[in-house]
Amino acid sequence: MKKLEEEILEEKEKRSFLKISELSKDGLKNKEKEKEWNEIRTSYGIYTEGKRGTYMIRPRFLEGKITTDKLEFLLKLALKYGDGRLHLTTRQDIQLHGVKRENIHKLLEKLSEKEYFTKATGGNSARAVIAPSSSGFEEEIFDVTPHNKIVTEHILSSDDYMGLPRKYKIAFSNKEENSTYVKISDLGFLAVEKNGKKGFTVYGGGGLGPVSKEAMILRDFIKENEILYHVRAMRNLFSEHGNRKVKAKARIRYIVINLGEEEFLNLYNKYLDEVHENIGDEYKKITEKKLIEEREKIKKENAGKRFSNNEGIFKKKTDYNLIKGKYEAEYGYYIRPEKGDINQEIGKEIISFLKKLNYEIEMRLTSNQEIFVRKLIKEDALKLKKINRKFSKKEFFNSYSCIGKSVCNLGILDTPTILDEILKYFKNKQRLVDYLPKLNFSGCPNSCAAHQIGKLGFQGKLKKDGIYFNIFARGEFRNRKIVKLNKNIGEIKSEQIPFFLEELATILKNGNISYEEYMKKNEFDDLIKKYGISFFKEG
Repeated sequence: MKKLEEEILEEKEKRSFLKISELSKDGLKNKEKEKEWNEIRTSYGIYTEGKRGTYMIRPRFLEGKITTDKLEFLLKLALKYGDGRLHLTTRQDIQLHGVKRENIHKLLEKLSEKEYFTKATGGNSARAVIAPSSSGFEEEIFDVTPHNKIVTEHILSSDDYMGLPRKYKIAFSNKEENSTYVKISDLGFLAVEKNGKKGFTVYGGGGLGPVSKEAMILRDFIKENEILYHVRAMRNLFSEHGNRKVKAKARIRYIVINLGEEEFLNLYNKYLDEVHENIGDEYKKITEKKLIEEREKIKKENAGKRFSNNEGIFKKKTDYNLIKGKYEAEYGYYIRPEKGDINQEIGKEIISFLKKLNYEIEMRLTSNQEIFVRKLIKEDALKLKKINRKFSKKEFFNSYSCIGKSVCNLGILDTPTILDEILKYFKNKQRLVDYLPKLNFSGCPNSCAAHQIGKLGFQGKLKKDGIYFNIFARGEFRNRKIVKLNKNIGEIKSEQIPFFLEELATILKNGNISYEEYMKKNEFDDLIKKYGISFFKEG
């Protein structure tokens, strides 16, 4: 049964959702209603798709969770109202594309029947709160899924987190190895243990885009029950000091850049003190109560389970997609469709297999356009691997791009098509592919494919003589603080990329050297210079 707080929150969401649903319908016949609808639709995850004349709809997925029944439901909606596919995003969401204007209110009504809402999934609002899809499944400092839920419910409980200067992104991490997104977010919480006590290191003021910045440390250590004070304090600071006049400079990181880290931290502390003074112990009590409830629920779900060998150490198998969990006989499998698109054929095949299992599994959306299926027995994980034969187990073929200019209003290049051509080039060069890293392709400076934190990133641009990409690499992310994001180390014309990658793979293979080692060497700059322009300067 649902708790009273969940029922109240759900009712608030329904009322908010009813407004956008009614405006979507009334606007078809009333110009004033259409104008009002256009003013707020992006805050409810409704976006135009370039020159197509269609729309994209983005529901909210609490904690990145989805069930087989709901996946099946969304797949049917995509077929009836959209272009037939489900698009997995890099922020643990699923988007429906190709929706006609006259069908938007119908789709919204159908989504609400399954308790899917779209409040604050776009526009100038607090976006989806993300956490590692493996949290609770792998060896970790502690499971941050309950904290994700607490913050999400807090954001959705009022309209205070809408109408901000720009988007507000929050991330959690269950351990250092999964901390990259925490360290590039507006606000991030990294699970840590210090002096026998568990809590969070708090990061803030980070973000990717035309001007990117790693997050700074706001608090070295806070207790678990203090998270909401920081969520509210950053919201208040952003609301009052964010640039509401210039959209391109409206994110929190620009406040840090303008003030400097020391002055920003002083300002942040002021807002944090105000929240503590105004709220008192209320947020602590709410958080403690909900943590107890959520952990008790998780404890019951895992009752009787034993840790795997080596005290449950999380082990990655030779198969890139197959993961061994911390509990005995539990495995996870990553479904990694090319470009994050699940079509009707493969979607139905996956759903049919999972629904036939005679035990309960879990599914989580990831930050890399994937679905992570948890709690499988090994035999079924291997069967799922066979079903997913159309998805490569090789890292390179799981490269991803932004949505591209055919859908994105800000897009410069049709990056999915460009990435397609690169992947096709290597279909018959499987032995070389083993040596290549995953690629992150952004079609403009807006970083939707996160090229600044990928192993090898490309950021597109148009020049008089054709399409070019800046090459991004050499970031360092495994540290208490991000040492540095990927930097722009060269430029290459689009049609030269396959040949550049082929020679890179050949060098790595013949030299018996990893990409991670080679890309730090001057020889990597020489290779870039051979096919394009290297920005490397001696001395």
